[in-house]
Amino acid sequence: MRIIHEAPPVRHAQAELVKTIGLRLKASRELCNLSLSEAARRLGYANPSKLSKVENATDTNSVPIRLIRDAARVYEVSTEYLFGLSDDFEAGVPRGMTPHLLDQWDRMRSRDLQAIIALQKKIEAATAVIPAIQRDAQGVIDAIFRLADLNGDAFLDLQGGSILNAAADRLKKTTAAALAAERRLRLKLATPPRKIK
Repeated sequence: MRIIHEAPPVRHAQAELVKTIGLRLKASRELCNLSLSEAARRLGYANPSKLSKVENATDTNSVPIRLIRDAARVYEVSTEYLFGLSDDFEAGVPRGMTPHLLDQWDRMRSRDLQAIIALQKKIEAATAVIPAIQRDAQGVIDAIFRLADLNGDAFLDLQGGSILNAAADRLKKTTAAALAAERRLRLKLATPPRKIK
């Protein structure tokens, strides 16, 4: 009589399931933007080491059933997703909806990215002329001040002379402020956004 041992395939299947659960738990936690420590706290662990062992499948013998139930609630995913029975991670979503939602999200993200690129081009076009305007305004200001220097007090006595002099002062301040704002905007656009933790 020949004896067939089923233990090794069962152990292999168990290890694969534990790996799947670990990967899905980690993906769900990251989807919720939770640190390992915060997720462990919400799942009732005193420290993150046990959750880390489950996520990394370092203990292939077992995964606490309570953890599956609690993780599904905390991460708002289906237990079918955690067990690897479905790729639909959202609880309560009809089967097949996740690919549709992801497709919609990709389309919206692409549309938003195109809008951002178009806006950036408009900002670059607008800010590119500010230094030229500042340079030309400085030329006008210098000419007015040179005219005032050449004519002395008589310049201010000319009809509109004092108005022109005051306008030159305002133009100088406005162009300096515009140039400073353009530099701040360029710096802001060049700085990468901070990651949300």
